[in-house]
Order: sequence, then structure tokens, then C-alpha cells
Amino acid sequence: MSEHGGLPDGWTQVPLHEVAEIRTGIAKGKQGLRDPVSLPYLRVANVQDGYFDLDEVKTIAVERADVERYSLKAGDVLMTEGGDFDKLGRGAVWGGQIAPCLHQNHLFVVRPKAGVLDAHYLSALSASAHGRAYFMACAKRSTNLASINSTQLKAFPVVLPPIEEQRAMSRMFGVWDEAIALHERELERLRKEKLALMQDLMSGRRRVPPGRMLLEEHAGA
Repeated sequence: MSEHGGLPDGWTQVPLHEVAEIRTGIAKGKQGLRDPVSLPYLRVANVQDGYFDLDEVKTIAVERADVERYSLKAGDVLMTEGGDFDKLGRGAVWGGQIAPCLHQNHLFVVRPKAGVLDAHYLSALSASAHGRAYFMACAKRSTNLASINSTQLKAFPVVLPPIEEQRAMSRMFGVWDEAIALHERELERLRKEKLALMQDLMSGRRRVPPGRMLLEEHAGA
């Protein structure tokens, strides 16, 4: 066993700022821009737990000279500054779906050091019991909301296996994510089938003979 609180040999634990760059985003409503350009940017609503919702991506005016500073790169991990307790610190790995694309100041961008920290592993770690416990312990709370600041994020204790082991974990998590997504799609299909059946039956468009069940017939359609 290692010296870091019973971690396996070859593993360590370090603050996030030692293995990644933490970047803050652009604030809305800046006035008096001298050479502005309007570009798409991500808001908190776009960052879900492990994925991005890009159905509505808004634009923001920014100084042309600041575009590089606030632009996302593939492999960046986006984490939310605050929101509902269950959303605190949630993260997703940016894949370069939109380029260029900026990010607002309520989102942190974590840029892992190549060959040291795997982005997908970090995203999973932040969503794990380890990550949730840390963010909830240090968060500033008000009513049903919570928030963290960049200092707290920089201090996030990263459990750090060797990079190849991180990547192997990420691949395994990816397989599970695909299986979960498949089952969720099937569950949604079944819900829609049930609603359609309910509408047909309750409107009289379809009748159920006494003693007959339509579940197998309908679910297999």
C-alpha cells in the first residue's frame, strides 16, 4: 500500500491545480467593446452530468483579442460553479462540437496536463462519491442552491492512478455509459408506447376484450 491514505501502490493524491489548468469564463453584459465579435458560448444549462445539451447555444460579444483566452479546446472538462445541490461540480468533456466556442463565467474549464490526467477520468471522479463529498463539504449554500469558487476547485483532491490505468477506467466507464444510454432510449420508447395505448383505450379507438391483455402485443410492436 502507498503512503497516501491507503491508496494502491503507484497511486497518489494531489490538488487539482498541480495536474490541470483551471480557467474562468467570460462575463455577460460587458460594455464599450472596441473590436467585438459575436461567437457561440456555453452556459450552465448546456452542461449536464457527463454530456452537453447543445439544442440551444447562444452567442456573446467578446473582444477579438480575448477569443483565444476564452475558447474551448477538445479535451477540456467543463464544471459548473453552482446550482442545485445535485448539479454542483458536475462535469463533461468537451469534444470540439462547435468551434470556436467560448464559455461563461459560471463555468470552470479544467484543462488536464497531457500524459498526467485523463479528462474522462477526471469527469468521472468529480461525479463520484469522492467528488460529490468534497464539493458538498466546501460549498457555499443558500436555500436549495450551492456554489464553489476557483480556489476550492483548485484544491480538489485528485486520486491519481497511473495514466494508462486512468485511460482503461475511462474506456470501461464509456462502455457502461453507452449501455445506460441504450436502455434509457428503450425505456423512453416504452413510455411513449404506453401513453399512446392509454390514449387509444381511453378514447375508445381501441377496445380491450374482457380477460385479454394487450401488453405483449403492444410492447412487441
